[in-house]
Amino acid sequence: MDRRQVVRGLSAGILLLTAMTAGEVAAGAQSRRPTAEIATRVDGKAVRAGGVVRLVAHVRLPEGIHVQANKPRDPDLIPTVLSVEAEGVTLVGVTYPKVEDLTQPGAKQPLAVYPNEFDILVQVKLPAKVTGATVSVPAILRYQACNDSVCFPPSKAALSWSVPVTKG
Repeated sequence: MDRRQVVRGLSAGILLLTAMTAGEVAAGAQSRRPTAEIATRVDGKAVRAGGVVRLVAHVRLPEGIHVQANKPRDPDLIPTVLSVEAEGVTLVGVTYPKVEDLTQPGAKQPLAVYPNEFDILVQVKLPAKVTGATVSVPAILRYQACNDSVCFPPSKAALSWSVPVTKG
């Protein structure tokens, strides 16, 4: 083997290694999608069995990240949806925050988004018959986190409220 063949072989190997490393970095960046931190709170004190209670889900995403609104202007976009999944609890209503407009170059209309920190308000009616001092109200938040240039794969976050209940 002459010197040229050795140099070409080394160059090809370096290019291949560089391409493989860049692919792994890109794949790793895509798999590290931003996740929502959710803090829950119950508005008010203990609620009577059968009563209505207001719950708050405070959602925090990393800086520079947003999610699409519950009713995006573009029907092809994935909405942010909070679903209450508590047996015996009746969902009275969900109030999403006011949308913010996000303009993007070349788009005909701005996107309707929620910023990296927002509250979702939930009202539920507790069961008339409750055993114990609290009622657990689990929920799922479905969302798709995006930055100014890319949207990450959709995500789900489990959350729950522990509602204190008074008898009578």
